[in-house]
Amino acid sequence: MSEKLRVLRMKAGFTQEKLAEFLWTTESTISKVENGHQVPDAVMYENWIWVCTHQVVRFTYIHNGRSKQHA
Repeated sequence: MSEKLRVLRMKAGFTQEKLAEFLWTTESTISKVENGHQVPDAVMYENWIWVCTHQVVRFTYIHNGRSKQHA
């Protein structure tokens, strides 16, 4: 599974840092998953595949008077 996820990320053109940002996790977690040291939970697994196989669009939204970005 780890090799499949790494290949998906690379085909999508994402760095570990960028994928971590989209999945709301850390670059360290992405590295651990790709190296087989950690197994992603079902939600992370599904989101990883979705982010890597769909065009991700960033948008800005306002929450409690603060501007934030989200994918």
